[in-house]
Amino acid sequence: MSARLVLDGLEVRHKTDDGGHGRRLLSGVSLAVEPGEFVALVGSSGSGKTLTAMSCLRLLPPQLEITAGSIRLGDQDLARAREPELNAVRGGRLGMLFQQPKRMFNPNRTIGNHLKEPLRLHAGLRGSKARAKALELLAEVGFADPGNGLRSFPHQLSGGMAQRAMTALALAGQPDMLLADEPTSALDKMLERQVLQLLDRERRERGLGILYITHNLASVAAYADRVLVMNAGSIVEDGPAGELLTRPATEYARDLLAAAQLAPASRRRPSPGEGDVLVLDKVGKRFGRRRGSTVLEDVSLTLRRGEILGVLGQSGSGKSTLAKAIVGLEEASTGIISRRFDGGAARPTAVQLVFQEPHGAFDPRMTLRASLQAPLPPRRDLPPAQRDERIAAAFKEVELDAALLDKRPGQCSGGQLQRATIARALLLEPKVLICDEATSALDALTQRTILNLLLRLQREHDLSLIVISHDMDVVRYMCDRVAVLLEGRVVEVAETRDFFAAPRHPHSRALVDASIPCRADGLWSMLDARNPAVRGNG
Repeated sequence: MSARLVLDGLEVRHKTDDGGHGRRLLSGVSLAVEPGEFVALVGSSGSGKTLTAMSCLRLLPPQLEITAGSIRLGDQDLARAREPELNAVRGGRLGMLFQQPKRMFNPNRTIGNHLKEPLRLHAGLRGSKARAKALELLAEVGFADPGNGLRSFPHQLSGGMAQRAMTALALAGQPDMLLADEPTSALDKMLERQVLQLLDRERRERGLGILYITHNLASVAAYADRVLVMNAGSIVEDGPAGELLTRPATEYARDLLAAAQLAPASRRRPSPGEGDVLVLDKVGKRFGRRRGSTVLEDVSLTLRRGEILGVLGQSGSGKSTLAKAIVGLEEASTGIISRRFDGGAARPTAVQLVFQEPHGAFDPRMTLRASLQAPLPPRRDLPPAQRDERIAAAFKEVELDAALLDKRPGQCSGGQLQRATIARALLLEPKVLICDEATSALDALTQRTILNLLLRLQREHDLSLIVISHDMDVVRYMCDRVAVLLEGRVVEVAETRDFFAAPRHPHSRALVDASIPCRADGLWSMLDARNPAVRGNG
């Protein structure tokens, strides 16, 4: 019989230098997840969702401490358990799906070696039986070639592929309870549905309890039994999913729901200017020689001045590799990439990339000020006073407090870091900004703020944007045209309105169909009633 997870009055505080306790980060958090129950925990960035999950595993940073309350898994209080007891629980009875898997994997070990550990410790499998089970798990979470997945190192996987591997790792220990922290934020809608269906099957067939942390209310509407709303370290609302999503009791919950309405029809799209600023002609990329793989093949695209081009595709389709090739972080194996500004060739810094994982885009040892100074011209060409002035102006552009400049990445929220990433890109006065899943890890409120910020910057700086995303609503809201990648090839390019009204390629139709929420009487029926345009053709 699976065990239930119960948090009662959980409190987490900062430690002070004198051994006391400072600011309270979690206050009186009480919740319960029954065996076989799917409970969604939602809230904006910094509300305490991830901290709640990390408290359950007792994996808090050294400067934080549980100061009150209990965390019970069955009859065991994890808040007071010793380290050997916790090690027996972590990855076994209590599994964890982390939000940023590449930061959690050991970069020196293959995915196969990662999977062997929980299979040996918690499932008692070794040798060929462990390998067979690992291959089965990778196939279940969507690896087209599980054997290659076992041999791969984390850095060789895309963000979405890494999240699939993390899902397999969490299920390998056959947990009673699963803590899932934004497990599908890096995945396309087709794979998101596949992973959610897998988790739903696990909880139905063997009573797996799931505490699912998310900012995407639409994704869990069809699966969640209950929804908990968290704000400023406290649970502010708790109720059955259908009731809470259609009749939220608090203003904060209503704001979270309203943030999902990007209202694409309400945004007037300026006409792109004359001329192409970026031309890709039959671009290809192959990794390795003997047993290498083709990631991009004959990709031909154009980006017009002032245009926002969306690039859609499943995880592993080559989207991020394409972005890196355009900015020069990867060298194209074949084809030509032409940058054209003011009638001539562009300087290298004219194209800048906003990365998918803002925490991974900064050196954790450096302050944000030092990270922003790094790409600027040397001091002999740009005096310190002017450097500081440019950095302060860039921070003001993205609506960040200058006090954050002296903080390190670990002291900032995901939304703050994503803005800082945009500010660093603006310092080099780009003509083209490539946003690689720039809002996928952000909550709905922060996501909408960042998207509107990008639109304002695009207008004011006469930027051209490439928006790489698996989120159909983001592409519908932001983009003038859409290009679809499938296995490294462009299979369709169309105006946004035409694409969502009648996608031509079968894969395009599958992507659009997968983005339609499953529970018609839940979240989206309420959103439709408040704003019918939200699910129009943009």
